[in-house]
Amino acid sequence: MTTHRLEIDHLFVFIEPDGPEIDALRRLGLVETYRRAHPGQGTANVCFAFDNLYLELLWLTSEAEARSAPIARTRLWERSQWRTLGTCPFGIAVRGDLAGAGVPVWDYRPPYLPPGMSIPVAIGSDDPMQPMLFVSPGREAPRDWPAERRGRLQRDAGWGEVREVVLRLAAGVAPCAALVSLAAASGLTLQPGEGPAHGLSLDLVGVDGSVARTLSIPDGRR
Repeated sequence: MTTHRLEIDHLFVFIEPDGPEIDALRRLGLVETYRRAHPGQGTANVCFAFDNLYLELLWLTSEAEARSAPIARTRLWERSQWRTLGTCPFGIAVRGDLAGAGVPVWDYRPPYLPPGMSIPVAIGSDDPMQPMLFVSPGREAPRDWPAERRGRLQRDAGWGEVREVVLRLAAGVAPCAALVSLAAASGLTLQPGEGPAHGLSLDLVGVDGSVARTLSIPDGRR
């Protein structure tokens, strides 16, 4: 039996607007690759790209937009309130075909996308205690982006790829079927929760091939 393979394209985590997490990554030597706003979705971001995927720090800019009819099903507003609601602040975007991996999806059409374009989102992500699982509009790893888009990766800081991504759900939260399917298809590692908070860690590989650091998100500070 052939397993349908997916690649993790990027990971998002909700922070406060221009939160301290940005400076925390800078102190580790990471550099911003780009920033972007999402008109009509009510969010903006700053992204730190590695060779094979990127980390997106995402924040709310408009509650009204995030809770509007075209956006509400994503539960982005609920995810942004994870500190008070205990929801999952993470999203996992993949390169590939979620539906082909056996994950039921719905078509998300945020206002900032070109007409006729949509983002397949796992129906299991309707539960904000689960991460938002979706197909990235992009099809290439950051190392393969055109130079004008690529900006700076993290090689000046000595880091190349993210080798392993580990997701920990809050205690008592079982992974939905979509998340289990994604883990099997992408190599994502799932760990049982031991406390009230969700967590994410990335094993960063040095440009020499050695594992340089495990980056934990959030870092535990409020």
